[in-house]
Amino acid sequence: MGEMKARKLAIDTRLRLGSQTTEYFDVYRAVLSLGITCIKRPLESKISGATIRGNRAQIILVNSLKSLGHQNFTIAHEIYHCIYDDGLQSRVCNTENFGKGTGDEELADLFAVHLLMPEEAIIYQLTLRRKLEEKLSLTDIINLEQYFGVSRRAMLWRLEELNLISSQESDQYATNIKKRAKLRGKDISLYEATKDNIVISDYAEKAEEALDKGLITESRYEEILTDAGLFEKVLSEIEEADIVD
Repeated sequence: MGEMKARKLAIDTRLRLGSQTTEYFDVYRAVLSLGITCIKRPLESKISGATIRGNRAQIILVNSLKSLGHQNFTIAHEIYHCIYDDGLQSRVCNTENFGKGTGDEELADLFAVHLLMPEEAIIYQLTLRRKLEEKLSLTDIINLEQYFGVSRRAMLWRLEELNLISSQESDQYATNIKKRAKLRGKDISLYEATKDNIVISDYAEKAEEALDKGLITESRYEEILTDAGLFEKVLSEIEEADIVD
């Protein structure tokens, strides 16, 4: 039941954003289109990310000490919490817990899987490479994860779930990730921490434009900035928390 719900919500989200099920899904364009603020910061905590909702905005925190592929998956996971997790005010998350999560955390992981790696998109890519009727090689798997922008862990789990590889093959391909990709001439930045300290948002920009156009009052503008400041305080508390798996 959870799998079906996650798949439907992922399809609905793609359609809402004008993305076909056979296409790569850009999580960074998605958060901007959905009006979500995404903050990427190096966090010494083991958390993958967090979602915080306020009265006028919602924010995603992403741990940039995780690999880029893991970060992309985390953003997709947190998009679920932002737009579908009714009643949520804040949540700290460890993502890519395939088969081990519970409740909304499991649903958010499944949503991210279907949002980033729809079955139709995987089949389409394998068809383009004329690999659909062949046993998948590590090179095929690396090409898929590079196309979808996900971690090896996420890609292997998805392919095993679709019965395109066995559990033994999944274990075999889960080691020496960067070395094996580099030997095939691939950019290994997908498998490395970015250590970004950036904000992806047009929240404050839109507020200033609205003020300049007379669409909101000065006091309303100050409320919005105060709201953003509240987020910063909460995020600082999350960063300082000693959260473990």
